[in-house]
Amino acid sequence: MPAKDLVVFYATNRRRISDAFDAISAEVPDNRRLWLGKAAVEMLGDPDRTEAPRHLLTHPEIPGDDDFEDPDTGAAAQVLDAWLDGAVSRQAVALFFVHGFANSFGSALERAAQVTEFYSQAVALAPFAFSWPSDGRVIDPQKIATGADAAIDQYKADQTDATGAGGALARLLREVHRARLRAKKAFGAPPRMVLLAHSMGNLALSAGLAVMRNGLLTADMAGTFDHAVLVASDVPNTALDPQEPLSEIAHLARAVTVVISRDNTLAIASRIANGGSRRLGHFGPAQLRVLPANVTVVDYFLGLQAPQSKPELFQVGGTEWDIVEHQYYRNDRKARIDLAQVLAGLQPSGRIPLPPGEQVDHERARHMILPFTGV
Repeated sequence: MPAKDLVVFYATNRRRISDAFDAISAEVPDNRRLWLGKAAVEMLGDPDRTEAPRHLLTHPEIPGDDDFEDPDTGAAAQVLDAWLDGAVSRQAVALFFVHGFANSFGSALERAAQVTEFYSQAVALAPFAFSWPSDGRVIDPQKIATGADAAIDQYKADQTDATGAGGALARLLREVHRARLRAKKAFGAPPRMVLLAHSMGNLALSAGLAVMRNGLLTADMAGTFDHAVLVASDVPNTALDPQEPLSEIAHLARAVTVVISRDNTLAIASRIANGGSRRLGHFGPAQLRVLPANVTVVDYFLGLQAPQSKPELFQVGGTEWDIVEHQYYRNDRKARIDLAQVLAGLQPSGRIPLPPGEQVDHERARHMILPFTGV
């Protein structure tokens, strides 16, 4: 019988309001202050109900309130230890999730639970969500594409929030490394640990890595994560160039997969909001040859299901731009099959490596593709 709830651990730099957290970023949060805890989230028992609503079942517990004053045994450190202890006891992969734009605190935790349930048929995940203070209001990408000032302003407000969360995320990643070392000491080996960043979450990650460059990112932090997956990255396609902070993900993780697809949210809407900047999640990196050897770029576009094969997604009022083209890591079965193998530490079985002469096509740069299979 499927579980009816899932414990999602979290950290956030949102402003605390009694038993929960502020949903509106106009209330400026502390750039560095961290609260840690856990919440029970509803599970639906059906991995294919990807857009069905779900809810937190209780107010979030917020025991990690010492802001890592005691980095090894304090209240916040204990939350990280409980996350990794739970992963070990369940023989699960410890998932560190950074959400995209237009997510409230609650929806960030619900999204982490969604991802866990959607992938549960192939890999067991123990989720930990970092909730940066996005406004949590859904933006129609088509309004951005038409130049609607209100939509663009809202999008840019989330960009400011993601960038402003860099200090908090940098501190958190440092403490995740400490927790990994404690798990290694306690169990002989830590659980498999993976990082998954979607859309504008990659901007928050880049901002965090920029802060870490100023002394927090040391040689011993290499391989803190066994794998990092950057999906539909809403950052410039130059973000992985050696001088850019996001390139440090190749140090923080033993292997990195950059997933791209033809995504009109990024190719049209985000480009307009960003002054014409090509976005990494659509075009791929500006230069494949400068990437570290442990970074692989995979183009999912040909292998994704056709939108008409997923009519149930539109019953909840979503747009094709978002729920099909931009949320494919959740809403596409073939994407989930490939990513589940990555998260589990398996060699993905459905990819086709491209010869050097075919790696750049129509200004899109990638090492591999998911092939079209007629489904």
